Amino acid sequence: MVELIVSALMWALVVVLVVFRRARKERSVLYAAITIAVTMMLNDDDLYVLVDGWFGARDVVHLFSAIILMVGVHFLAQGISRAGAPRYLRGIPALIVLWAAIVVTTVAFFLVPHRGGTSESFMRVYGDYPAAAVYSCAQYVYFLIVFSALLLTAVAAIRHSTLTRERVAGALLLVGSLCTMALSVTVIGMSTAQLVGGLPAAEPWRPAYYTLQIGTFLFLTAGLASAPIARWVGQSRQERDVRRYLDRITPLWQEAIEARASLRLETAEVDSTHRLHRRIVEIRDAAMDRRNEFALTADDRRLLAEAEDRLGAGAM
Repeated sequence: MVELIVSALMWALVVVLVVFRRARKERSVLYAAITIAVTMMLNDDDLYVLVDGWFGARDVVHLFSAIILMVGVHFLAQGISRAGAPRYLRGIPALIVLWAAIVVTTVAFFLVPHRGGTSESFMRVYGDYPAAAVYSCAQYVYFLIVFSALLLTAVAAIRHSTLTRERVAGALLLVGSLCTMALSVTVIGMSTAQLVGGLPAAEPWRPAYYTLQIGTFLFLTAGLASAPIARWVGQSRQERDVRRYLDRITPLWQEAIEARASLRLETAEVDSTHRLHRRIVEIRDAAMDRRNEFALTADDRRLLAEAEDRLGAGAM
């Protein structure tokens, strides 16, 4: 059930990013969402058994899934952080950390003495082996490193951003990062407990594991989805306001271009915001031209000032 909830959250994020993301923007986050969503789908027992059977039923899909998840987290970190992240999360240092985690995870996986056949829960079956504990812990040490950096990025976004939507997104990502770090510590503790005391020793950790897993993806997906949705809502509201002011000043603008016909420079391809700006300029130019009888009343000046304020608010 938990896997289904997490997978649904990630695919919902993919849909939001595809529909609402800016062209050529947030691409890293989209790639990350897709890879993580695929990984979460493979946590479904029936699908995992089916896919692992294609690769010889030796749990190798578990390794593939772990690597894909780490790569997805890498893209996620790059997409969220950009230049504001600590240095070890950007560029070559970030790739070195990622490859180190992948190498350790892969080597540890192949050192686990496999018993043959697909195991629906790899760590329940093999968690008593030191190599399996290293295999599990290496992934979550990587997540702990990455999300500690993302935590700092989220704090910086909350402190320095002037936009409410960015502060809200930063707060959600902050909570999501804290949940991920707590989840990582829980998994490391659970793997260590199973190595030392067997499967019964790991069981007390499982409620926290499932709760934190849902919390992690709930807050991270909410944080990543909130900014593009809020931006789209704001742009839609701005577009409606601009069109409303266009309708209101059009009669005045028509008077202006009749009084000074050489003013009309706009084309049909210009968007509503630029058209409104252009018409305001043309109206004011006509009013300042002493060669015609066009003049602005107090109501006209008030309307133009309101329209200019609307354009200024939309640019912020």
